[in-house]
Amino acid sequence: MHPTDAQLWAAALGYLLPPVIAIVIQPRWSGPAKGIFMLLVAAGDGVGTAYFNDEFTGRPIVTGILTAAVAIGVAYRTLWRPSGIAPRIEAATSTTGRPDAGSPPRAA
Repeated sequence: MHPTDAQLWAAALGYLLPPVIAIVIQPRWSGPAKGIFMLLVAAGDGVGTAYFNDEFTGRPIVTGILTAAVAIGVAYRTLWRPSGIAPRIEAATSTTGRPDAGSPPRAA
């Protein structure tokens, strides 16, 4: 089975979305809350790519969402988190006012 254009776009956008997600996510959010937000973004990615590729029906939408979710998760785990980019973005955009938000307290 060959991927459709919509699936390829969903995967490509999904690979680039973790830094954008990190702008919204706050370090104090729980893991499940971060996961749910990622799934909402993946849903938007999948629905949008299906719509803009004229494949706006049931199965292409679902496969686009799943493709985006996998791409976002893989990209975050293999590139954006290990490089420290996504965690630094989260800390920099934190509403707590501390640049080290979410980090454990430092010993004096």
